Amino acid sequence: MSRVLLSALLLTACAAEVPPRAEPGDPRVMPVGATAALDGSFSEGDGLSYAWSVSPELGASLTEPESPFATLTAQAPGLYTLSLEVCDESGRCDVAETWARVDAPGDTSRISDWSPDLFGGAESGAGLPGGFKDDEDDLCERCRQAAKGTSSQWVQFCKSLPDDTVDERSIRGSCQSQNLKASNVRNNWCSNYFCD
Repeated sequence: MSRVLLSALLLTACAAEVPPRAEPGDPRVMPVGATAALDGSFSEGDGLSYAWSVSPELGASLTEPESPFATLTAQAPGLYTLSLEVCDESGRCDVAETWARVDAPGDTSRISDWSPDLFGGAESGAGLPGGFKDDEDDLCERCRQAAKGTSSQWVQFCKSLPDDTVDERSIRGSCQSQNLKASNVRNNWCSNYFCD
């Protein structure tokens, strides 16, 4: 067997071993009544099938959820988790999440308004969700360690956070939206939420 043929067979065998990877796109902020285009076409894998879902289902709906290009229509304000599952021809699957914040008419807040002060400020009448204020130093360090790690380690860290919401905003959802970002971007997210 020639070296060229052997190399081609090895490359083909290795390529088939690459698992699918879902890529649901960036988070978004939209007003009630708006329709947003979802784009899962940057997902990786051969012969992919797509399955979008939204949670909670009440207040938002999906059109063409089995297409890489689904659409989200928001009928009520809130924070919605958008999940994309992709499966390849071998039956291997991957799921990733992003989110959409749907604002009521007249809401002028922006993503950049989200800060630890919003969740833990005296004017909010509450500390950080889940007692974060009491455990701030440890949480800061854990967050920074996860930021340096793999995407899986980051997701595990995000899942360890309580799914508390304050003013319809979820810290866990915000954390998970950083999953595919570079480690320095995740580290900045940690600084904004948990570190002085």
